[in-house]
Amino acid sequence: MFNQSGLRRFLRWGHIAEGIYLGVYVYSGLHLNPTWTNVTRFLVFPLIGLSGAWMWQQGRVARWMRSLPPITKYRTTTHAEL
Repeated sequence: MFNQSGLRRFLRWGHIAEGIYLGVYVYSGLHLNPTWTNVTRFLVFPLIGLSGAWMWQQGRVARWMRSLPPITKYRTTTHAEL
């Protein structure tokens, strides 16, 4: 599991790599190939949006996740509780 700074570093480098891919995609002619167009449309663009939004709101999301109650691994219920 990543700590906050490790997660941010991972997201930053992933975001940079995705941007480099977009530059190569546009300027190398990969946009003429339908397979690469679909990869870009359905994988790369959503990843760029998610990683950018996560880096932008990382502090808020981390505070929200810390405020959630801890998850218990196993919860036993009886029919009487239902």
